[in-house]
Amino acid sequence: MLGEVILTVLAHRPMTGYEIARSFDQALSHFWHASHQQIYRELARLNKQGFVVYRSVAQSGKPDKKRYSLTIAGRAALRRWVVAVTDPPRPHYDLLVKLMAGLLVNKPGLDREITRVQTENSLYLKQLREMDENCRKQPLQTGYDYGLYLALRRGLLLVEAQTLWLAEVKHFLSGGDLGSRGS
Repeated sequence: MLGEVILTVLAHRPMTGYEIARSFDQALSHFWHASHQQIYRELARLNKQGFVVYRSVAQSGKPDKKRYSLTIAGRAALRRWVVAVTDPPRPHYDLLVKLMAGLLVNKPGLDREITRVQTENSLYLKQLREMDENCRKQPLQTGYDYGLYLALRRGLLLVEAQTLWLAEVKHFLSGGDLGSRGS
C-alpha cells in the first residue's frame, strides 16, 4: 500500500523524496506512517516499475536532489487501484487485548493504562479539532486538499468515538455498570 500512497502524493504534484517524507510526517501522519527509509526504497521500486521518474536538481554545495513525478503508467496504476475492492477496516488494537487481560489479571494496572490512554487521546483530540478549525478557515482547492480534509474528519470522528468508549471503560473499572448494552 505504501506505493499507492506515494503515487497519490505525486499525483498532487512532483516532489523530492524529502518533500514526500515531510508529507508523511505532517499531513499524512494522522492516517498513514512510513519511515524515510521505507519511502526512499519504495520510490526506487516505483521508478524501476516505470510508475515514477525523477530529474536531478542541482543544489549549491550539496549533492543533487531528485524531484519525482508520476508517469502515465503510474497514473494508470493509481486509477486501477482506486477502483479495486477495499477491505473494511480491521480492528487490531492492543488496548482491546490489554482490556481483556487486565480484567483477568491486573485491574489496577489496566485502570492506570486506561487513564494514560485517555490523557493521550484527549491531547490528540485537541490537536485534531484545532486542525479541523484551521482547515475550515482555508479554501479547499484541489482533490488532494479535499481528500486530506475528509481523512482528517474521519480521524476526528474516530478519536471522538474513542473518547466516549474510554469513558465507558473507565466508568466500568470504577465499579459502574455497563449501561444500556446493545442500544
